[in-house]
Amino acid sequence: MNIFNIKIEFDPKVLRDTIEHHIEEKKKAYVCVVDANVITIAQKDLKYREIVKNATINTCDGSSIAKMVNKIYGTDYHAYNGPEVFEYYIERPYKHLLLGNKASKVEQIKAKVKEKGVELDMQHLDVPFVPVEEFDYEGIAKQINEIKPDIVWVSLGAPKQETFISNIFPYVNQGVFFGIGAAFNFYTGDLHNNKKEVGGLRLIWLERIFKEPKKQLKRVGNYLLVMPRMYREERKRARQNALK
Repeated sequence: MNIFNIKIEFDPKVLRDTIEHHIEEKKKAYVCVVDANVITIAQKDLKYREIVKNATINTCDGSSIAKMVNKIYGTDYHAYNGPEVFEYYIERPYKHLLLGNKASKVEQIKAKVKEKGVELDMQHLDVPFVPVEEFDYEGIAKQINEIKPDIVWVSLGAPKQETFISNIFPYVNQGVFFGIGAAFNFYTGDLHNNKKEVGGLRLIWLERIFKEPKKQLKRVGNYLLVMPRMYREERKRARQNALK
């Protein structure tokens, strides 16, 4: 669905079918997990917007985003967020490559998967902490191509991870790339994926505000500033389309 100047798939089955088709065919693809931060940046940064729009498929990682869509179009969509996508796939017998984040965090993920009795081919690729334009994309892609992963989980934080994926994409041969943000921390239990809804909202961001107040309050504030305009413009588009 084209919504708020980008495209988002709200059907988890369509998302999973698309991902699994690319894995089976050994094709490359990339998925953006569209949360409030991603959608806010995409409204202002046209280059970043194109990266998100050009993804193979995107999932909605924001109950407030789904709620606005439902109000405008009379749908009954729900968010299928990054932590849920990660948990669904990380315990399945694919060849996983975890890129970014700390080696200790990756070891925690491996330990949790092992506790569940799942044996996986899971590798970690460390990358330097540098600005996104300074990565050696060809060199990193060479390492990825040697591993031949089915899924590459990129945990660099938005918007860096989506830009990283877009820049490395021409050099890789296969693998479904996810810009997965904090999903590693949700999986290990450092953050909690609240599945209860209050007025259709899951309020997952509340815990993140307590743990990272400066960073998260800025993100929430920026989203609240851009949200009314997003809503008005989309509602106007919906009315115009209804008249055609």
